[in-house]
Amino acid sequence: MQRWLEDYAAVAFSRAGDTAHDLKTPLNIAVLNLELLRMRLRKLSDGPPDERLEQYARSIEIELRRMADIFDAYFIFSTPPKGEGDPQLIDLVALCDDAATTTVTALDAVAGPATTVAHEGRIRQAFRLFFAGVQKVLKSGFLSSTAVRDGQFVVRARGTPATEDFEISKIFKFYYTDALGNPELSLATARLIAETYGGRLSARLDEQQAVLELSLPLGEE
Repeated sequence: MQRWLEDYAAVAFSRAGDTAHDLKTPLNIAVLNLELLRMRLRKLSDGPPDERLEQYARSIEIELRRMADIFDAYFIFSTPPKGEGDPQLIDLVALCDDAATTTVTALDAVAGPATTVAHEGRIRQAFRLFFAGVQKVLKSGFLSSTAVRDGQFVVRARGTPATEDFEISKIFKFYYTDALGNPELSLATARLIAETYGGRLSARLDEQQAVLELSLPLGEE
């Protein structure tokens, strides 16, 4: 990093948490007032609830809550975690295997430790978000495996897309919406965490299947 950019980074890191809170406060107030507006309109209306009005109100609420989640994801996960101190030597194999047991049925894991220097809590979260996101974009029964290649620890998921209109260019966007119409930030957040530690999260189409890969660099420095 260039010397003159260090102050920018330092301020961004130190203010990120407070900024996320400050941005979410007006959003929470907006959601509260939206519900009060709904209640008031129901009280003023003599007939049954207006379905179109309820639909509009629900859409506004979803977008407000989505914005709050985006603020959290970006401002919190793009900066070092508070309270964890400096990055430490961690075993990626153990963290990945632990995350997989709570989100996928099986993981073809690489033998032995694969270490890097990072914050354990963040990397654990990246793996959990990766597997959770994969479950949303791929059909059940997808294959998961890990490997070490070219100085990187790689975890891969391969399977059939969950929807016919699957667009691989959108799944890593913070504005991504899953097949059920719900905001889904798991993969976008996992990619953000990976990139802050020198890794990457990518996806490609291979014939009729999608392949997602999360990679993190190995090393002790």
